[in-house]
Amino acid sequence: MIEVRKHESKEILIKEFEGVGMITLRGNFSNKSFQKALTESCKLGVPKPLSIKSNKDLSLAWMSPDELLLIIHTDGKTEKIKKELGFSLEGMHSLVLDVSGSRKIFMIEGTLWRELLAKGSPVDLRKKSFTKGSFLRTRIGQVSVAFWMVSNNSVYVICGRSYSSFFYEWLCNAAVDGSLRKFF
Repeated sequence: MIEVRKHESKEILIKEFEGVGMITLRGNFSNKSFQKALTESCKLGVPKPLSIKSNKDLSLAWMSPDELLLIIHTDGKTEKIKKELGFSLEGMHSLVLDVSGSRKIFMIEGTLWRELLAKGSPVDLRKKSFTKGSFLRTRIGQVSVAFWMVSNNSVYVICGRSYSSFFYEWLCNAAVDGSLRKFF
């Protein structure tokens, strides 16, 4: 990941990254052959709804009943993984599509990240409701996003590239010093 820009306040650090590999996978997740191909290629099984699975190199997120998002943490591996998945899923009802160029990823760090996201999102971010391994798609500040908790003090957020500048500015504005109060 290449850091593009960052914003730091007393409570929150926001980083925008470039070059994160992302592959959309579509198929029948109940198909044992699909599951086997995915496990062999990615070393990750199909995540449950509203969750994400990760290993050292990859994260696999549930996007919808027939869509997963594979996030590649290692630079330069996206095309290789895409080809491997395409080969493994050959002959099955499936889609393997590199969407890296159409998405941006942000990391938000700090003890008040829940409060920051709650300013613009209608989801339940209480600690008992949104935990490590949870993955949600929603809107924040009228922008379609997906996010997941990395640690108690950090979260990744994905949005479309075409509105990433607006979203970055929204996050920075919502994180102005003194504007976040401990709630969660």
